Amino acid sequence: MPAIVITGAAKRVGKALAEFFADRDWEVGLHYNRSGKEAEDLVRRLQQRFPHRHFPLLPCDLSDPEAVARFWDQWPGDLAFPEVLVNSASVFEPASLAETDQDLWRRQFQVNFEAPFVLMQELHKRGSGGSMLNILDTRITNAQSSHAAYSLSKKALAELTRMAALEWAPAWRVNGVAPGPVLPPPGKDAAYLQKVAEAAPLQRPVALEELLEAVWFLVTNRAVTGQIVFCDSGAHLIG
Repeated sequence: MPAIVITGAAKRVGKALAEFFADRDWEVGLHYNRSGKEAEDLVRRLQQRFPHRHFPLLPCDLSDPEAVARFWDQWPGDLAFPEVLVNSASVFEPASLAETDQDLWRRQFQVNFEAPFVLMQELHKRGSGGSMLNILDTRITNAQSSHAAYSLSKKALAELTRMAALEWAPAWRVNGVAPGPVLPPPGKDAAYLQKVAEAAPLQRPVALEELLEAVWFLVTNRAVTGQIVFCDSGAHLIG
């Protein structure tokens, strides 16, 4: 039975991915940081549905380099080592270039870029091959600076995706998905999401199921690597 690890698996897109892969007969390792209760509740529900499967909990503060370096040591030794990693966890904080201080910069890059890099590098060293996927953002195509450090960290992660795909082939495939408006940010509602989505060519939000299917395609299609799929209603076309 294949095994996948999803970072940020207790909430939002990460949670949906965990349930999606569980429904497709995968062992799912769930990373979380501050959402321990939500992660435990999710595992409890999954184990009730799939009593003969394993859903290891993998706590880690991705802003702590030492904790990230030890991340894979948590994987249970009696289970086959994961063959898939999805880097879904991220932090998203508003600040222009002029407003970005060193603490915000470090936090965004540590969680959104450096931690995914270390997790990928260590999986490459320890595993025998498989697939890695990074959740990016349609913002990687534009120069808007409302979330400057966040956008730059995702741009860096996009380049890492391509570079790793080339260096680590043929054992590992590395791809990315760049979503547009899928879920409203905390404190916003569906009307806000619809208003944002209307600026995209398709003038509609991305359904969560559509994003999950894009991830599934990239994880399971063995002929695809080094690709970034924009699941964003065409928003990347207008920058």
